[in-house]
Amino acid sequence: MPDVFQTLTTETTIAILIIFGLVVAFVVNTRRKRRNDYKMNARVVRDDSPVPDPHDRTSRELPNGGARVVERQEPTFGDYFSEPGADNADTDFSNPEIDVANDMDAQADGDPDLTEEVALDGADPAQNQGEIDSDASIDPGTMDWLDEIESVPTSQAQSARLPRHEDTKVYSLNVIARADQGFAGDDILRVLLGCGLRFGDMDFFHLSEAQGGTPTIQFSVANMMQPGVFDLENMDELSTQGLMFFLTLPGPHDMARAFDLMLETAHTVAHSLGGDVYDETRSVMTKQYVESLRQSIREYENKWRAETSQ
Repeated sequence: MPDVFQTLTTETTIAILIIFGLVVAFVVNTRRKRRNDYKMNARVVRDDSPVPDPHDRTSRELPNGGARVVERQEPTFGDYFSEPGADNADTDFSNPEIDVANDMDAQADGDPDLTEEVALDGADPAQNQGEIDSDASIDPGTMDWLDEIESVPTSQAQSARLPRHEDTKVYSLNVIARADQGFAGDDILRVLLGCGLRFGDMDFFHLSEAQGGTPTIQFSVANMMQPGVFDLENMDELSTQGLMFFLTLPGPHDMARAFDLMLETAHTVAHSLGGDVYDETRSVMTKQYVESLRQSIREYENKWRAETSQ
């Protein structure tokens, strides 16, 4: 009789181990399938999806929310932004010039008189006092990656493309993590897809809208750290201290609206990932700074439309 019980106990143990193994395999396969679904969705431009309310942040954070598709004027890509330690005293935000060159050198814009802070959703007020200390958790030498980016062949572009002509101008914002460990790649992918962005041209994420039936990039998101681009197949291995949102002009049909959409999305992403929004020099965002950018964009748009209508 004891031998019978021992045999039953052994068989029961084996059965339990087999069931446990099947459960583990099912969980692993489910997570892998979910991750692959995210990667497939990241490349889709949903030009048949309903356009959400741009002020409805709840819908923009859902995995299937807000793919916005707009009309295209052959988008392109220009030269970039600011050095982390650039002196802001002698620069003018009203007309930030961006020179287009093969090495994509960065330029700094700033204004020490912009003192009133913008309230950030979900942000700790203590996080918004003063400038980000570049030496604290972010090595400034790792963020000037734009001069190393090579052009992606046209055959690899995903529908809409960034502008690539001489008169390109770029306006940027940064979303920087509060925690030392930064943002995880899986979280970045989930939130960006939920906000309607898709992986595309030059290995950045873009928000596109269908203007006249043709996808046009409204704004883009890059990795703030070197090399700046994203590897969609290895997002689960990514960890970064921040994201850079940038608007490339000309491109969007309504340039001022595209900037407002970029600003709102940056706040949504910061709120979702546990970060804060800063200006292109990684300093505290102010209302005066935002208004100066809007004014500069309006002036650029008026000038560009006048020149193209001739």
